Amino acid sequence: MFCFCIQRPILGNYKKKSFLGFPNVGNFRTQSFSKFKRSVLPNLNKISMKNELINEEIIWELDFFSRPVVDENGKKLWEIIIVDQKGNFEHIETVPNNLVNSKELKKRIKILLDKSDKKPKVIKFFRSQMFNMINIALSDLDLIVRPSRRTFSLYNKISEREEKIYPNMKGYRPFMRESDFNASLKKVPQKMPDALRGEKYIFASLSSDELSSINSSDIAFSGFCPLPAEFDKNQQIPGIVIYSERAKSLSGWLDGVELCNVFCDLENKNLILECGLDIQFLFAKFSETKNSKNSNFEPKFFEKNKKKSQGIHFVAVQSYSKQNEIAGIWTLKSSSL
Repeated sequence: MFCFCIQRPILGNYKKKSFLGFPNVGNFRTQSFSKFKRSVLPNLNKISMKNELINEEIIWELDFFSRPVVDENGKKLWEIIIVDQKGNFEHIETVPNNLVNSKELKKRIKILLDKSDKKPKVIKFFRSQMFNMINIALSDLDLIVRPSRRTFSLYNKISEREEKIYPNMKGYRPFMRESDFNASLKKVPQKMPDALRGEKYIFASLSSDELSSINSSDIAFSGFCPLPAEFDKNQQIPGIVIYSERAKSLSGWLDGVELCNVFCDLENKNLILECGLDIQFLFAKFSETKNSKNSNFEPKFFEKNKKKSQGIHFVAVQSYSKQNEIAGIWTLKSSSL
């Protein structure tokens, strides 16, 4: 059966208490997360040259949208904001309201590409309402265009400008600010493909120091969002660890669909994976227990700790093999927290 490991909500060492079952999946014994940390984290020095090359690809994150500022004619300010995934590059320019179209966007991005010493292989964008314009603009620029909400450096830059730049500009309209970048993208969850479901999972945590020590080239599939500068090394980051006999296949699929957020729908007792621009997958359902109303019930505790970590959390996929190999790990961020 698909099992949900109930553990004490204590950071660090965990004690396994019981399992809550889900039908029609094989019965396996899972590890405590302390064992996951002992067996997996020290082994992250197995570097694949192929993965190293993949992770060295330059990825730009693009936003082309109006800002909470209007000019003297009441027209919205439009900006192109581009950052790279690692925070080493940024480009911001305004675009006149009457030039907001795919042709103009393409022209400006092409100029930027021609000037860049290090050109990107991939450009990501998260706004579904701008899909057609951006897709047309980038269609023949020899780039991989990837719709994705896994644009965490871009979210940080937009939030920074909404806090520090736009309020100081003439024509600032605070009511036009976005409180949640993806508020309009919520969908009815789809069923996970049966072949890609894990056998068990546990709620867990790692310190920011442990997460920062993981090299993205050490793992077949991975992705890391920037951690806030104010985090100390002991800041706990909540997450889930998925155990699967098809760990590599599951990790490859999660990476390919641009996994961007995990949250517990406490009302409907669902564990949801958010992917791409607007996709939600129902990963698992919580079973009813006598602890469900307790504030330390694991799904509630997970959401509570996400707020403490400014929305940052992680997902790891581990195999059932004796080597305890980790096949994928991602740090993610809930844009609404």
